[in-house]
Amino acid sequence: MPVYKIFIVAISLIVSLGVNARADRASPPGQRCTVETTNLVSVTIGNINKAPTITNTLSFSCSLSRAIPADRHMAYCWHIHDSSAGTKPFTYRYATLGSGRNQSRIGFNIYSNGTRVGDRRNEYNIIGYPTKVNDTLYRVDDPITVRFEGNEGVSNLPSGKYIYNNPQTHVTMYMLQPGDALDYRNACGVTNGDVTGTGNAKGNTVVDINIRTYCDIRVGSDMVFPRQFSLKNPVAAQAQVVVNCSAGTDYNVTLDNGQNYSDNMRHMKLQGGDDMIAYSLTPEQWVDTGSSFDQAFSIYGEVPAQATPPVGAYRDAVVVTVDIIK
Repeated sequence: MPVYKIFIVAISLIVSLGVNARADRASPPGQRCTVETTNLVSVTIGNINKAPTITNTLSFSCSLSRAIPADRHMAYCWHIHDSSAGTKPFTYRYATLGSGRNQSRIGFNIYSNGTRVGDRRNEYNIIGYPTKVNDTLYRVDDPITVRFEGNEGVSNLPSGKYIYNNPQTHVTMYMLQPGDALDYRNACGVTNGDVTGTGNAKGNTVVDINIRTYCDIRVGSDMVFPRQFSLKNPVAAQAQVVVNCSAGTDYNVTLDNGQNYSDNMRHMKLQGGDDMIAYSLTPEQWVDTGSSFDQAFSIYGEVPAQATPPVGAYRDAVVVTVDIIK
């Protein structure tokens, strides 16, 4: 069903025209870490094949009971553990709807600085040097990108909330000895391919993907032409409409002809009278794809040069409609 709103086009005439973590902490002696980012993805998608890339930041910090020696450095290591993957390499992560053999699923992967985030295996951990806040506090804010992958040929997914198997973000910080290189083994304290050691923390990771096709539209601002004394020269103004459609949903926006259309022109009518002022709007129609966020569009109006009508306020109402393209 089309969704529509009305925006107002108006002009006033004077004289001649006035027209707004929970983290399950492991707290070994001397070090305590906290995972602050728990909600990695929260998006509503209409078409998985046109779903946008989601960006976020993984943040965690570790506090020490005392400062480390001047010749030492801290290193960090993190990964996102998926209980269904175990310690085996995987191609995609999946958020699922329902259970059993016939469950629907959405494939995706998580990246940080271009590296795919893995599950426990050494080569898929994200490593680096943390930011030193003070002598006993270190912090990490790593960029995260979520890309929907492995969904080729998938269409007409059932509506509903797709759940990603309650994964956890595991973080670790280690003190490097003099001469230690920043590699997986030193940053993660790796033994037999697993992460061990002090300063670990686990934070519940939420991946919230809703499949639902929707569109909404609202008027950001009406079109109000500046006051004029004469219409011997063209007068310009603009309005704004805001569209919010589910990610990947194609939609079409159209404007109707207003309340006083004649002679192939829209007209504003004198309030309390019958006199008219002709005007035009552009664009009158456009097609775009939703992102699940507000998308603002400008509509430009022009009163062409014409005979100046009697003094007063002139007004028209235009209906703007958004239709979902199937």
